[in-house]
Amino acid sequence: MILYDANAPGPNPVVVRLFVHERKGLRFDVETIDLIGLENRRPAYLQNINARGEVPALRLDSGTIITEITAICGYFDEIAREGRHLFGDTPEERAVIHMWTRRVYLEIVLPFVSWWRGTEAAESAYRGHRILMPEARRSHRLLADSGLNQLDDDLEGRHFIAGDDVTMADILLYGFMGANIATGEIPWIAAPQRPNVTAWLERMAARPSSSLMMESLAARIDN
Repeated sequence: MILYDANAPGPNPVVVRLFVHERKGLRFDVETIDLIGLENRRPAYLQNINARGEVPALRLDSGTIITEITAICGYFDEIAREGRHLFGDTPEERAVIHMWTRRVYLEIVLPFVSWWRGTEAAESAYRGHRILMPEARRSHRLLADSGLNQLDDDLEGRHFIAGDDVTMADILLYGFMGANIATGEIPWIAAPQRPNVTAWLERMAARPSSSLMMESLAARIDN
């Protein structure tokens, strides 16, 4: 089994790395893709790994390739040999965690990523490989701020998004927020006027896995 990771701290690779470090009990090989040099947009990657040019991707021993970060993390959660399930143990837990994971993605992550994709930095990074909408930046920021305000209310009395323990919902949101806070590309994303979100960010940042997520994975994972 091979995970195609990136040589850059892009939020999508960061989410999967954070999941791997949190989940434990996983064994697979890693190949690093030159995201900065747009290796993921070249024919070899597009034809043999992911036609959409996205990183990360996971090649199973059967030859099946899984893309999309929640699908990759979900597969890892199923096959891990030990440790706590981050998608939940019961049908009810899994439903609640999927609900929160989808909420934070649609209400917060997607808007602020869309805001960034309207910047000159994004235009330079994509080099014509993605259709950008700089004219919609104000709307995307307002949507992200609205989602973060709602999350601040939702986190009242909670340590983590879906309850008392870290789940996929926390990993997805912190992977994106933490990566952008670290790079400084979205300066308004961690406004201190949201005390519950601020406390949650501090709890997530203090976890050992969070200090590792910005670096590419080793060539072999056996944790």
